[in-house]
This record gives sequence, structure tokens and C-alpha cells, in this order.
Amino acid sequence: MLFVLGLFFSFNFLKFLNNIKNFDTSNKELVEGVAVLTGGKGRIAKGIELFKNTPNSYLIISGVDKNIKNIEVLSKELLENNRVFIDKKSETTIDNAEEIIKWANKKSITNIKIITSDYHMPRSMLILKKKSKNLKFFADPVTSDISVRENLFNNFQLLIFLSEEYLKYLFCYLVL
Repeated sequence: MLFVLGLFFSFNFLKFLNNIKNFDTSNKELVEGVAVLTGGKGRIAKGIELFKNTPNSYLIISGVDKNIKNIEVLSKELLENNRVFIDKKSETTIDNAEEIIKWANKKSITNIKIITSDYHMPRSMLILKKKSKNLKFFADPVTSDISVRENLFNNFQLLIFLSEEYLKYLFCYLVL
């Protein structure tokens, strides 16, 4: 029984690793909102770029540290834009999802591009989709420097990090 459970875990872990670098980013829907989950390199910059290239969209930067000044996150021009919102309440991925959903419902947004790191995207999308059935979320991951094929089994810290991310994903899958 333990062997079967180990095989199941290993198979799904490898599937999880494959999904990290192979998210479908095609989207034929009109993007109405851009939601950035903070915490990794390049996320905010990618979100701002997408927002600027998507006319009439809204932008939320979710999970900004309470001690960070808004001007440290966004330019004055963006801070003055009434289509831009900074969320400082969120401290977890579940909090991010709840704030993004509240924001989307308040702004009557249904199609939302999600910006976060590739390794964080599976759990983020899972939580968002489980918490809101009436909104459409589209992944647009920031590519991390994690190279699963080259580094994973040679780098114990990376293996532990991705195992933790996978366990968090499983926990959310089972609990939500």
C-alpha cells in the first residue's frame, strides 16, 4: 500500500513539474483584468506591461507588504489611475484569491489574466477556480530560472522547494 502511495505521489509530482513550464497561455477572450500575485521577480513588471497593452482593463497588485509605500510599487501615473488597485490585506495565496475575486466582482470583471511565477501558478489557478466558478482565469506565468530537467535532482534545495510547493498544491486540492 505504501509503495502504491509513493508511486502515485511520485507520478503526480512529475506531472506537477511538467505543468510548471507548460502552461497554456493562449487566450481568445478579451482580458478585462490583470491580477498580479506578488512575491517573485518580474511579476509586477509583467502585470504592468500587460495592463498597459490591454486597453480598458483593470489592474490589481495583490499581496503587497503593508510596510511598502505604494510609490515603491507603482509609478505616480499608475497610482492616479482609477483602474489600478493595490491590495495590502493578502498574506497568503488563498487571501490573494479572495481579494482578486472580490475586486473582480466589484468591478464587474469576468476575464482575468493571472500573473505569478510559473512554479506558483498551478496552486494559484487551482485556488482561484475553486473559489469562483463564475469568473474566467487565464494563466500568464513569469518564467522562473528553475530548470527542472537540468537542476532538480542535482539541487537538493530546489527539490525541497518544489516538493513544498507540490504539497501546498495537494493540500489546496484536497481541502478547498
